[in-house]
Amino acid sequence: MSSILKQQKYIACLVIFIFLISIPGFSQTDEDVLRFELALGANTAFKDGFAESFSGKTLNLATINVGAQYMFTKTLGAKFDLGFNRIKGEGPSESFKINYTRLNLQGVYDYTKITGLDVRELKFLIHAGPGFAFVRPLSIDYDNNQNYFNAIVGTEVLYELNRNSSVFFDVSYIHGFTEADDYSPITSGQGAFNGSILTFTVGVSLSLSGCYYCN
Repeated sequence: MSSILKQQKYIACLVIFIFLISIPGFSQTDEDVLRFELALGANTAFKDGFAESFSGKTLNLATINVGAQYMFTKTLGAKFDLGFNRIKGEGPSESFKINYTRLNLQGVYDYTKITGLDVRELKFLIHAGPGFAFVRPLSIDYDNNQNYFNAIVGTEVLYELNRNSSVFFDVSYIHGFTEADDYSPITSGQGAFNGSILTFTVGVSLSLSGCYYCN
């Protein structure tokens, strides 16, 4: 019952978030409000997310993020993205691999002015929001598939190449809202992961609503 109430709480928060960012007062007209983002990088999975006697490698390849971002004002926006992470684990007998996939709806805030840096091409963004994670271990003898709510918070440094394209570097922390399971025997915990990860990515941001033929 408690798990059902938790799920209802997160769903309610998600609905409220969507409602707030849809208020007309937040909208604006801009030549570069809608962007497509694609990023590649690496990730680190925290040890407390694995079952006893198991752990992950310090740095895992690869992390792939794809999504869309919409800015309602010059500083406030939202983004929806999908993230894929391959995690390599190690255990008492053999190594294993995990596919960690997430979906997140996030708020975006441009804090460039706060930094005090006067570089026209540079932007500094922070993003955060709720989501859902799907964990699928590969080629193991146990059914350790897991699904749970998560929340992501990250920061992004974006460099504008021209009006319609930019490159960026992003660091994000993804927290898993789930409790650790007990496995008996210990080997049955192979491939299970219900924890948090840290991602590092480099990507491109392309305008989908710009002035493509301006001089």
